[in-house]
Amino acid sequence: MPHADHSISATAVYSRQPDIVSRNIVGETILVPVRGELALLDRLFVLNGLGEHIWQALDGKRTISEICASIVDAFDVNQKTANRDLIEFVVELEEAGLVVAAPHDE
Repeated sequence: MPHADHSISATAVYSRQPDIVSRNIVGETILVPVRGELALLDRLFVLNGLGEHIWQALDGKRTISEICASIVDAFDVNQKTANRDLIEFVVELEEAGLVVAAPHDE
């Protein structure tokens, strides 16, 4: 169960781990860990359209705020819903070791 009390700054930047391969199979994106401890997991990560959009946007360059705006544009949802879904998903990805927060310079 995701933690409800995670706060991620709107200016935070996340990037995908380099040892994760993504493949689109019959309209679903599947994340496959290919090395290290993640490769020992007994499950694959299957993403829906929103999950794939977020996964691709976690490029180490875009902020959470920028990704949220792209979700609002692409999926016709309000900013509050987009932000909530984005934060929950990033927390899940981070807890699974699939993404890391980039160093943040202010």
